[in-house]
Amino acid sequence: MDDDNEENGTHEGSQTEHPSQPISASASLPQSPDGNGAHTRQQTASSTSRIGNALPEGQVDGRLFHPDASLVLVGIRASGKRSLGFIAATALGRRFITEDHYFQSVNGLSRQDYLKIHGSEQFHRQDVKTSKRMLEDNKYGCVIDCGLGSLTSSLQDHLRQYSQTNPVVFILRDMAQIRTLLSLNDRSAKLLDNGNFTHRRCSNFEYYNLEDESMQDTSESDAEDRAAPTYSFRLKDAQADFSRFVRYITGSSHAQAIHHSPFSLDGAVELRTYTHALLVKLSNYVAEQVDFEKLESAGDVMEIYVDRWHPTMARHLSKMVAVSRRVLKLPILLSVSSTLPHSTEGLMNVLLHGLRLGVEFVSVDVQLKEETIAQLKAIKGYTKLVGTYTSGINDKGWKDPMLMTIHRNAVAIGFDIIRLMHFPTSQHDNQTLVWFMEELADLSGPRTVTSAFNVGTLGRTSQITNRGLTSVTHPALPQLEAPRLDAFQPTLSSKQIINALFDNYTFDPLQFYIVGANVTGSLSPAMHNAAYALLGLRHSYSARNIRSWADIEELSKDDNLGGLSIVQPYKVKVVPSIASLSDHARTIGAVNTVVPLRENAAGVIPPLTIQAQERNRAGNIVGWYGENTDYIGIMTCVNRSLSPRNILQPRSTALVIGAGGMARAAVYAMLQLGCKTTFVYNRTTVNAMSIATHFNEWARSQPNGHDPRAPDALVRVLESRNAPWSADFAPPTIVISCVTHEVLDGNPGADFELPESWMQSPTGGVIVEMAYMTKETPLIRQMKTFRETTKRPWVLIDGIETLIEQAIAQFETMTGRKAPKRAMAEAVHGALKENTSYLVDSEEFFT
Repeated sequence: MDDDNEENGTHEGSQTEHPSQPISASASLPQSPDGNGAHTRQQTASSTSRIGNALPEGQVDGRLFHPDASLVLVGIRASGKRSLGFIAATALGRRFITEDHYFQSVNGLSRQDYLKIHGSEQFHRQDVKTSKRMLEDNKYGCVIDCGLGSLTSSLQDHLRQYSQTNPVVFILRDMAQIRTLLSLNDRSAKLLDNGNFTHRRCSNFEYYNLEDESMQDTSESDAEDRAAPTYSFRLKDAQADFSRFVRYITGSSHAQAIHHSPFSLDGAVELRTYTHALLVKLSNYVAEQVDFEKLESAGDVMEIYVDRWHPTMARHLSKMVAVSRRVLKLPILLSVSSTLPHSTEGLMNVLLHGLRLGVEFVSVDVQLKEETIAQLKAIKGYTKLVGTYTSGINDKGWKDPMLMTIHRNAVAIGFDIIRLMHFPTSQHDNQTLVWFMEELADLSGPRTVTSAFNVGTLGRTSQITNRGLTSVTHPALPQLEAPRLDAFQPTLSSKQIINALFDNYTFDPLQFYIVGANVTGSLSPAMHNAAYALLGLRHSYSARNIRSWADIEELSKDDNLGGLSIVQPYKVKVVPSIASLSDHARTIGAVNTVVPLRENAAGVIPPLTIQAQERNRAGNIVGWYGENTDYIGIMTCVNRSLSPRNILQPRSTALVIGAGGMARAAVYAMLQLGCKTTFVYNRTTVNAMSIATHFNEWARSQPNGHDPRAPDALVRVLESRNAPWSADFAPPTIVISCVTHEVLDGNPGADFELPESWMQSPTGGVIVEMAYMTKETPLIRQMKTFRETTKRPWVLIDGIETLIEQAIAQFETMTGRKAPKRAMAEAVHGALKENTSYLVDSEEFFT
């Protein structure tokens, strides 16, 4: 993360900062009885009792705030607040306010000039006063970078109170990096590091700002091009991580009105079947024995197991969470060893730190005191509490009445999930577990998702058949020489369990295809087959040329058909033959992914939610479910490549070239990103008109959609490439070329170039070239030259990037398993290296 100079009175490139025009809470937000605009929806601070000293100093009750409550960032110099503030403001669509700019707007002088004129004593008084005013005048709709003033005790007291109504995020960064950036000696570094401890006490969330190494992932020939454009692209990993974090803790990710398909992995992981929690010990991480790169897709949840704890471990836990999020991109379950010596206060410190980090799940012993559990429930925010009980040796196994009592109490307490583990004495305990789960299924009253399994080597049968959040290990993790010394240490990996599910016929080997007019040399089989091998799925994926829908019907006669990838010219043509479409595919009017719908042995067709849980099973095919993942690939690549200067604003425009199924997905991706004006150009204007009409009518049909009385349309048509760009609209900052020659997968090459008048965005933007089977399309060649000539920061995305992203979503739709992105990317690049090239009209293609 680039250093942010906290003493710099200027703020580079902020398009969202207007500190002289604070938001008026009374103008747009519900009023509390005292009329001060402090909304109390879901707040628990005033009604929650404390448990002795279980809460660290400064910790407040309640982490559910008004959805527009301003987000405040605090931290020492060079922690990266300025860069992260840009990212947060972009992710949340808010104004970004810095202490430096606000000070100058209020006092008429920069902080440096004020200090020179009035002296240090007066400056510090005025600095704290101004900072307090900044916080109070902008309580809603902002991201606020609280600078050096947050080191003063007076402002920290104010922040401690402020955090009762607003999220205050403490930004932590590796001190070795900060020392290097600021050229500090040992004494100065130690003094600066003291600020980390004080900032932790006046905040209610914490984020470890990892160094962004995304540039190191690019090839040598590509690195210089990508380094030149923008700070945002250099920090694409940090942008993705922090965007997810702020959306999660503010609740915006929970409030988005997105209709999740039952075949998507975007829903609650605890509702999926045969999910695995990869258990990694904190002590192993501290000892540098964990290589996260080797743990890709090794589980559905990352279970961080705190087996050692003392006050200095908080920083290690923060960093471990950050590394896990960046590399594995999995929900995190924080659990604490039952053998860890600690008081209730010590245990609470661990759990509360997990809540500060915004982890998705926290494991809580169901036998803790009721008031302790009530305290955690009151301050958990969006984190889900997993009520956990670990049973020791007994001669009744799961028929011990105590286990049913424990479960009943956990349901009554209101845990979000219940997780029961038992140490078995024989294989018979696996059979009594089956009885126990059947008894739970027959209970009346409220139900809670329950995971139950036996631990240790005798419990492996139950670990295989348990349907959710089974603890697993991985060969790359440190293994116990004698597992019996730690009965609760997992012995099976996710891959071993998946293999066993095929062995016991819970899963069936399936055949998947990519189908189209000419798919013989498709790159998709390499990606999907690599993913199957890594995860332990005994499926196969190959290419099949087809001439009509009748060929697909012929394939569906095979009970072991698992699903199809659809390419041109069939993405639009097959839509009428699909029985059920996702909301996204229906809106786009094109599909690239179909999953078979099957009837059960009784001839009944189960609902989609059940069909999704049975994706890895063979059976008689009676229909198809259609999805479009092309738009996901486009949206993901564009979203992570837009710089803060090019964030989508009301005047922002996008340009889509083409009018086929891929162009439809591109237009939909722009609408999903919030682009207010998208232009479509196609050589055949009537086809572009059809797309524009389709999406404008759809937008008007939405409950909160485009006003049908408004003269402006969200999607417009450019009828001629010879016409200059209209002065009424800003030049496009996003350009997506969907023009292809149908030689391979419908995506081998393109011959389109942009008119120069369409490339005049002063801040550059993002170019997405969907063609991927050419070495360098005319458009990419043109934009590289244009970028070099004008020095404007255009980020260039080739079709391979979008191909990989859409394939990831496609793999997850088809199998219900987390896709191993790194393995799939390596497979596709490996396949490209093996291909030979040839020339057509002096343009290089690959076979």
